[in-house]
Amino acid sequence: MAVQLRERLGRQPPGYNYTIGRILAIYAGLMVTLMLAALDQTIVATALPRIVSELGGITQYSWVFTAYMLTSTVTVPLYGKLGDVWGRKNLFLFAIVVFLVGSALCGAADSMTQLVLFRGVQGIGAGGLFPLSLAVIGNIVPPRDRGKWQGLIGAVFAASSIIGPAVGGFIVDNASWRWVFLVNLPIGGIALVVISITMPRRAPLTDHSIDWLGAGLLATGTGALLLGLVWGGRQYPWTSPQVAGALAASALLLAVFAVVERRAREPILPFEILRNPIVAGSVACMALVGMVMFGTISYVPLFVQGVIGTSAASSGVVLTPLTLGAVATSLLTGQLVSRTGRYRWNVILGPILLTIGMLLLWRMNTSTSNGEAARNMVIAGVGMGSMMQVFVISVQNAVSRAKIGSATALTQFGRQMGATLGVTIMGVIVNHGLPPGIGAGELASVHRLPQRARAGLADAIRPAFFTAACVAAVVWLIAVRFVHEQQLRRSLDEVSAAEAAAGTPAAPAIDSRS
Repeated sequence: MAVQLRERLGRQPPGYNYTIGRILAIYAGLMVTLMLAALDQTIVATALPRIVSELGGITQYSWVFTAYMLTSTVTVPLYGKLGDVWGRKNLFLFAIVVFLVGSALCGAADSMTQLVLFRGVQGIGAGGLFPLSLAVIGNIVPPRDRGKWQGLIGAVFAASSIIGPAVGGFIVDNASWRWVFLVNLPIGGIALVVISITMPRRAPLTDHSIDWLGAGLLATGTGALLLGLVWGGRQYPWTSPQVAGALAASALLLAVFAVVERRAREPILPFEILRNPIVAGSVACMALVGMVMFGTISYVPLFVQGVIGTSAASSGVVLTPLTLGAVATSLLTGQLVSRTGRYRWNVILGPILLTIGMLLLWRMNTSTSNGEAARNMVIAGVGMGSMMQVFVISVQNAVSRAKIGSATALTQFGRQMGATLGVTIMGVIVNHGLPPGIGAGELASVHRLPQRARAGLADAIRPAFFTAACVAAVVWLIAVRFVHEQQLRRSLDEVSAAEAAAGTPAAPAIDSRS
């Protein structure tokens, strides 16, 4: 038995540059790292009320999330480009170290101001974890087999969304809230050791340059946009000088960024690959799916607990049907894509199921049962799960290995920007729809709302679900028009169809030294 296991682990399948054992070892480090980042988000959400009660600063409550979101979003494109030029191993280790330093500082924070600042440091590290992980997968697994491997990554995030709130609640109830952040240190230490030993290293590309000016303009322009979206309708009115100023600054900075990038030797975002309709369509679909997914995740718990009246220990429990539907479908479709070599059926069927699920959520009201709500969430989750990895695979399959990092980062950047837009737009719709008689005080105890408040809350949330259904329908239209079937490459050294048409040779293999 042991001999057979060693033989299987030592086998190098056709088209691969590493043995199965080496790939599994690399995956172990990636999954531990991503579990670290995913758990941090859900654990912090559970523990934040206790943190605020000890440190004070309730007015800075939302900034604990906003600071993390800002820095993690604006650094994604830079990590992608740096990974393509300098190699991903050292950059990955740097991102983990920054994340752990931020975690340690958060655990030592003595005020909410310090906590917000240190969460920003955490976000700088977190911004590299997901795009670099997907890019590493793109460099060790051929596109034909990538679906079944990337499904494991989706399972990590789903498991984190389920167990994270429970872990956070346990820590807060049985120890200091500071352990919510300090628990990252031993887990991150394990990830550092595993990645240091297993992940391949590549020599930097000396004939390439980094567009630092473009990176700075993109980061500040995107940051101003996110600030305006986060502030608008919450901390300040949409017409306030703060929001208008942030959005105007964003428009100006991004316009200058566009001018600079047209003259840059190597733009920080790979705009040239957007000329490929598969890449452009996939990135657009990724952003729109992010809008639907994160907007739904934000308001389904409020509807289920506030309108239907279900008591849940945490939002993770409420979202379990949605999460399980997404995870199971992601794993299944990953296997099917790898076996058949076809992915277009996912991008056609997925938006249809997601649209149906969102329409069912839109039809829910105060008489909806828990079973009906769970069914609707499962259908929406199945639609999401069928697309979670396919758009990344289609993009990676359409570009050269030399551009996988930047292309993957572009998909994740679109996803995170879409998520921010989705949460913001749905928040505006819900806030606008709340009847004047229903205020924050009446909604404070969401599990025990009177009938009038429940009906008013339902009427406010349902239009947001309908808007999400319309966005899902647009995803279908874009996918049908632009995301065409392209044969998935069976080998890492095989060039893409676009490169073959241009006569581009295969990219050199990565150095296998650790």
